[in-house]
Amino acid sequence: MALTALVAMVRKDLQIFFGDRRALIMAFAAPIAIASFFGSIFARAGGSDEPARIPVRIVDVDGSAISKAIVAGVQADRNLNATVSVETDARAAVRRGAATVAVIIPKGFGDAAGAAFFSGRDKPRLELLYDPSRGFELAMVRGILTEHVMQAVSKEVFTGASSRRIIADTLNRLDSLSLPPEDQRALRNLLEAVQDFTNRASPTVASPGLSRPYDVREEAIVARANAAYNGYAHAFAGMGVQFLLFAAVDLGIGILLERQRGLWKRL
Repeated sequence: MALTALVAMVRKDLQIFFGDRRALIMAFAAPIAIASFFGSIFARAGGSDEPARIPVRIVDVDGSAISKAIVAGVQADRNLNATVSVETDARAAVRRGAATVAVIIPKGFGDAAGAAFFSGRDKPRLELLYDPSRGFELAMVRGILTEHVMQAVSKEVFTGASSRRIIADTLNRLDSLSLPPEDQRALRNLLEAVQDFTNRASPTVASPGLSRPYDVREEAIVARANAAYNGYAHAFAGMGVQFLLFAAVDLGIGILLERQRGLWKRL
């Protein structure tokens, strides 16, 4: 193939390409627009130390001290955007996608949870309404909820206003539990020690309850020291490689079509 013929063919294709306004838009404007869109999303996701808060509706049907403490803990959690609601509104919010999970605390949950804290029997049940397409968020909400429920129940059992009643009821029902004699004796000693502690504890000193025994320090690791995360750099690099691959595929198809038409034989 003569070099002059090859240059003429390339010039012809470039003239056709630059004369096609739609082709220019798809080749240059579309990648820039798409990369800018994804860059703005990744910039918001990686440029803040605050986590994305999961929208949650919480329904407190119980109204006990334990359920109120659970609601307060969930609302103060930095990972959740919790709103107190009624059951009908919570179901509607999950159905239309305004909330990922709805937590319903049933009537009598506080008393039943306190009674089951030591015995492990007749555990109350929390109802979780969730979007089936958001299973990851459901697992995260379940874990966060477990922390706040344990903290609220243990605080009320050990130092709350109903702690003496809960421990006394558990001691009265201890003989009916299907436990080995050694375990019953150990549990009775534990409950009597807790009862003695609550009787001697000052009412003005409140226990925080069982909480997470550690804290977390998060540090983002980047390529260079003191370099901020740049979502646009990732988006434009990835989009550039993607469109180069598309261009290579289109070029290969064009070469095969020109060979099929006999263009290469005429050069």
